[in-house]
Amino acid sequence: MLIDFENIEKKCEKASLSPQYEKLIEKVNKVKKIFLIGNGGLHYVASHMATDLSRLISDKAVYSFDSVGFITSNANDHGYEKIFVRWLETMASVENPEECLVIGLSCSGNSGNVIDALHWAEDRGLGTFLVSGTYSEVLRDDIDELSLDCNYFHTVEVMCLMIFYDLIHRTGNHCPSIRQEKERLKDSPLRKSLE
Repeated sequence: MLIDFENIEKKCEKASLSPQYEKLIEKVNKVKKIFLIGNGGLHYVASHMATDLSRLISDKAVYSFDSVGFITSNANDHGYEKIFVRWLETMASVENPEECLVIGLSCSGNSGNVIDALHWAEDRGLGTFLVSGTYSEVLRDDIDELSLDCNYFHTVEVMCLMIFYDLIHRTGNHCPSIRQEKERLKDSPLRKSLE
């Protein structure tokens, strides 16, 4: 391959053995609702993982910020720096804060809108966690961070996917194989109607 993934499997193994990763697992196990936020490619990682975490962990509801209308209207009205805070004010402020966890994803560790949202959430009693490509220079000390120690955006994005899939297993669940999923769904009324 011509692309450098920075020994991604070794990096993931190292991250998965860290005390910070254990804190993330603990926080995920403790809550009922998880809000995932990130910009650019990490926005799509958050969206993808919200789907699979909700589907494969039966006792969790996982949300990502997927409304383009909400994003653009709030960026227009309140500024891009506040889009995640505005979303959390709408989605998470009516919840029991101790049942919620906000996980921020940031390649640089310094994404202003992600950091602001984590600070907002921590100040209101929601659980918080940052997964970063490099250590944040602006995150407060009261928020846990797992830095993946990466040089490239693409490595951070792929590692985040790998970590979230591992989290499914670490919560006592599993990712089915393609064959297992086909077998599980063979009696689905929708599948039968397609035959």
